[in-house]
Amino acid sequence: MSSQQEGTSPQGDVPSVRTIDSIFRESDRLYYEVARGCGLSNAAFWSLVSIVIRGGATQGQIAEDTAYSRQTVNSAVKSLESRGLVAIGFEEGSRRNKTVSLTVEGKAFCARNVRPAMDAEERAFASLSLRDRREFAHLVRIYVDAIDVELGRVMESRSKQKEGGGR
Repeated sequence: MSSQQEGTSPQGDVPSVRTIDSIFRESDRLYYEVARGCGLSNAAFWSLVSIVIRGGATQGQIAEDTAYSRQTVNSAVKSLESRGLVAIGFEEGSRRNKTVSLTVEGKAFCARNVRPAMDAEERAFASLSLRDRREFAHLVRIYVDAIDVELGRVMESRSKQKEGGGR
């Protein structure tokens, strides 16, 4: 196995982008296990997290919070509604923006399943020093912004190729 596949650079102990990818996927897997453990999809779990944090949310807010498409959020919310965990209504004065709130059963479900996971996440983050928390958040933001720029260039290049009839 090459050092690139192992997650280090050719220089040895310098982490590569694959190291970061692996760490993020491991984190995603942990949350997937939590969601699956309480009988939810990832989208449904993260939708409930958004609703708990906000005390109710529109589907647009959930999509923004979770980075899922509105279609994915809509499907997740419908599944939560069919389980009796959320109620869907319309935002006051709107026939378009749907609001999602926890039912009594949903509040109990979240107290048993979602809130403990959120609390564990808070404890894990708090286990880092204040300096490390600030640095971690700062570095992740810089990294995500850089990925956004670079992937934007890829998408722009693809768009230009399609316009020009290229592959």
